[in-house]
Amino acid sequence: MGLSTSATHIIFFIASVVIAGGFIGVAASVILNISNGIQDRGDMISHQLSEDFKIINDPQRMTNNPVILYLKNTGKIALSVQHITVLVDGLSANYSLDDENVTWNPGITITLYVHVNLQPGTHVVKVILEDGLSKSFTFEV
Repeated sequence: MGLSTSATHIIFFIASVVIAGGFIGVAASVILNISNGIQDRGDMISHQLSEDFKIINDPQRMTNNPVILYLKNTGKIALSVQHITVLVDGLSANYSLDDENVTWNPGITITLYVHVNLQPGTHVVKVILEDGLSKSFTFEV
């Protein structure tokens, strides 16, 4: 009877080690995926916190047709100017840039010419960069 009890304990022990090994393999894979996701999210947030720009016009001295906007990169990283969306009073507007460079380095001011003919009064322009960063500016013509 002693031998069969020992054999049973050995079988249960081996089964426990195999099950624990399988669990650890699955758990390690899940933890690694979660860790990579957290790192990617942290990198994305760091990138978002490093990018910023401002519209530095005087809202009382605005031109009309074209509306000239001065945009300054106040962030820590270069921004792209390839895909900018400009909304004037909620409507999409055509624009051109003084410099069609692909990157917009920190501390640099670019000039954006918005080709619209506005009626006298208060207007709102919104500039949206390709990564979703946006700024609004209220001015009078």
